[in-house]
Amino acid sequence: MVAISAAVLLATAACAPKVNLALPTGAGTPLADVAVAEQAARASCRTHPAISADLRLSGRIDGERVRGTLQVGVTREAMRLEGLAPFGAPVFVLAARPGGAVLLLPRETAVARGDSALELLDAAVGVALTPQDLLAIVSGCGVADWNVSGGATFSGGWTRLDLDQARALWLRSGADGTLLLVAAQDSRWRIEYTRTSAGWPTAIRLRPSGSDATASRTDAVLALEAPEAMAALPEGALDVDVPAGARELTVADLRRSRTLTER
Repeated sequence: MVAISAAVLLATAACAPKVNLALPTGAGTPLADVAVAEQAARASCRTHPAISADLRLSGRIDGERVRGTLQVGVTREAMRLEGLAPFGAPVFVLAARPGGAVLLLPRETAVARGDSALELLDAAVGVALTPQDLLAIVSGCGVADWNVSGGATFSGGWTRLDLDQARALWLRSGADGTLLLVAAQDSRWRIEYTRTSAGWPTAIRLRPSGSDATASRTDAVLALEAPEAMAALPEGALDVDVPAGARELTVADLRRSRTLTER
């Protein structure tokens, strides 16, 4: 049985930091100076063509408890994601570029191919993310390519920026009064950050926006370690060496296996 979620991601014993924001509710007070808040949000966002980082993972994905380390290299259109094991071969290697994606399970000598990273990630672990999504999340932007339509302020130093496509950014005043982007939300995901400055976030919490039982099955914290901005991914980063004779899995196989491991 193919399974790349809970049992196989137990790669490290250290716990990820806590990220738990209680965002304001209600309409708030209309934001008087949208431009200032937007400038602060963009200053918190590390817009680079490519990023590499280690992500220390803790929490639940699709109802399974997970803990481990992921190595990621990502651009707007491509990504490489490796799930590390305490020793030996990676648990999985996912590489995606425009037009196709490959998920290799070295320890099972199995491989799955799909149209996109989103398709394979959703089938394997129930987390549907595109390279553009992951780049925005890791960079501290929350969501990609946003335009501000308005906003509101709340007590406690909170500011909400309303975006196109029914998305939102949340900012909060730091000790020095500087507004920092600390959360983002779209129709699929709520992203929360721990950060002390407009630089890289130190931890990221990812959970679905919905409040139904299915959505509550994913709630993961990613501690960001060794982030590096690059002009492009290194040559060969998207290549995956599939062993001769590797068992070919379909996207349907991945979905069936995930269903079997659900609790």
